[in-house]
Amino acid sequence: MNESDRIEMMRALADEMSIEEREAFERVLADDPVLRAEWASLQGVEGLLHKSRAESFRPFFAVRVARRIEGADEESLADALVWLFRPLAPVVLVLAVFLALSNWNERELVGEEASFLEAVFVAVPATVEAAYVMDM
Repeated sequence: MNESDRIEMMRALADEMSIEEREAFERVLADDPVLRAEWASLQGVEGLLHKSRAESFRPFFAVRVARRIEGADEESLADALVWLFRPLAPVVLVLAVFLALSNWNERELVGEEASFLEAVFVAVPATVEAAYVMDM
């Protein structure tokens, strides 16, 4: 069996042959037992593949996908980002509260007269003393 025989078998399997080509192929099959065995094996594999094809790929698959896409609402980038980061929101909130309380406890860095927001965000005035404290 050569490459042209394999090509002819694939064409026959895909039903891409004219009537004359199909008849000639069947005559060759009748004369060659090796080719006939290979043809039977190839048909068996094709049958198994046909049985195991996914249901989603039955006829008109592209049409069904297009309908589903058309029916879907358009989602903005902001909506997608909200959906993506929503599970992280509680963790971020807890972390922010922890850092704010930690900074509040260390409010001597900004001074006792600092407002709540200055103490929480460690908004140190730009002075030589503040630069010295922050360097430590």
